[in-house]
Amino acid sequence: MIELLFLLGFSLHNIEEALWLPNWSKYARKYHKEVSPHEFRFAVIIVTAIGYLLTFQYFIFGADYAAAKYIYLGFILMMVVNVFFPHLIATIVLKKYAPGTITGILLNAPLGTYILIKKIAKIDELIFVIIAGIILATFFLLIIKYLFVLGKYLFD
Repeated sequence: MIELLFLLGFSLHNIEEALWLPNWSKYARKYHKEVSPHEFRFAVIIVTAIGYLLTFQYFIFGADYAAAKYIYLGFILMMVVNVFFPHLIATIVLKKYAPGTITGILLNAPLGTYILIKKIAKIDELIFVIIAGIILATFFLLIIKYLFVLGKYLFD
């Protein structure tokens, strides 16, 4: 099941970020505030858990409910886009490796692209997946700031 391979790649990607991104964030201050290891790792654990929940809701409801499929594929699309923005672009602009780029390029992008190609049969499905991806990306961008604050409050 390719979905489980993607979940493994997603997990490895988030582990790579959890290990090295807090220290790297010192170099990205111009574009993003510096994050402590505790606040970032707390946020990445929650984000990873949400990714697992989105995957499992697809396994449970995807065959019966189109919305479950579009939400899952929107998550996959969001993660494929995430490889290029911000990871690859940050690596190029800052001229310093952005943690998550390698796992994104080697795992998330190819596995995610394969899933999207296999699961999207019609153009109207693609439109719904893009809409779901935009909604999910907005959701994640909004909650990540609060997760950093909560992680800092709980652990720093």
